[in-house]
Amino acid sequence: MKFFRGRGSVIVAAVVAFAVALPAAPPVAAGSVDDARREVERIVDELEQLAADAEILAEDWSEAVHDLGQLEIDVAAAEQRVAAKEAELDRLRGDLSEVAVRSFTGSGTDVLGPLFSTADQAGEGLRRDQYSRVALDVGTTTSDDLDELISDLEDEKAALAKKQEEVKATKALIEQRQQQTEAKTAEYEALKVDAEKRYADAVAAEEQRRAEAAYRALQAQAEQQAAAAAAAQAQANSGSSSSSGGSSSSGGSSSSGGSSSASSGGSSSSGGSSGGGGQSPVSVQAPSSLAGKAIQVAQNQLGKPYRFATAGPNTFDCSGLMYYSWGKAGVRLPRVSRAQAAALPHVSSSQAQPGDLVFFHSPVSHVGMYLGGGQMIHAPYTGAVVSIKSVNWNRVTAIGRPG
Repeated sequence: MKFFRGRGSVIVAAVVAFAVALPAAPPVAAGSVDDARREVERIVDELEQLAADAEILAEDWSEAVHDLGQLEIDVAAAEQRVAAKEAELDRLRGDLSEVAVRSFTGSGTDVLGPLFSTADQAGEGLRRDQYSRVALDVGTTTSDDLDELISDLEDEKAALAKKQEEVKATKALIEQRQQQTEAKTAEYEALKVDAEKRYADAVAAEEQRRAEAAYRALQAQAEQQAAAAAAAQAQANSGSSSSSGGSSSSGGSSSSGGSSSASSGGSSSSGGSSGGGGQSPVSVQAPSSLAGKAIQVAQNQLGKPYRFATAGPNTFDCSGLMYYSWGKAGVRLPRVSRAQAAALPHVSSSQAQPGDLVFFHSPVSHVGMYLGGGQMIHAPYTGAVVSIKSVNWNRVTAIGRPG
């Protein structure tokens, strides 16, 4: 998830943008240009690190909120168990008292005193012993049964108290993480505003240049793997042909394998309406019907606002968009991005295909859905909307494949 302003989108090519960003006159010496370029690179480095720090803190925050929800469910269940045990104990005490009255009325024996004494008059242990003696006399239960019930109640109360303490601690953690996230976000915002004032398009262009360079490297890796696979297949076909001696099978069509584009046999998805926000769905050749459905659902959310700790249908955080989109395709994912990354089988970046989830940073703190061609759809940060952007492969730490 992201809690900060997004990095710049594609504006112009890096060289042109850099030239625009620098003063038009007087002419700038080569050394000054190099210094400015290094300063832009330093600023982008710092922005990326601040962004990563903010995302990690925000994901910690999101996890704590999720944990709090589960703890509150656990507390409610523990309270119900305690209430049930107390009701059961009250019922047993009532039954024993009634039996005792019937059994000992007129006997002259003061066996009922401890049954009706307050805690100040007689301790719980004394009353328990007297209940047990009465029960044994009339054959309705055993002392072990009564002891077990009281012990169970005490255990349930202890468990409830522990859960309540965990709730208190988690609420404190949520408040701490929120403050840390907002502080880091403010630091990022201040640097971003200052950088945009001084260098404007140059910063955005440098960020885009890095993303494109990483994607080109990814493409080259995929092409090398495809070429190696094709060569291996050709060699295997050649050996098979020479050994058979007769049939002249040429090996059929070659398979590129492991490319980041979609495989054949999948479904094409361009989503439905964009939901506003200035972007339209892109055409995607999905590798499967499930992936196609998830991509379509995700693209139908384009333009919908980001909102922390939500999973649709009108607002989303980053993991909420993945949870919602794949859920509509019939695949239930964990709710937060770190749990999603831990639960899914991983593939290499060169094997990424549309529908895969692309995770960022270590520990994981942001996620988007890969669309192919170096692009992903994601819910970026507070104040922004669901959108499509280039994948910054340098920041990718895992790729998970649902379905």
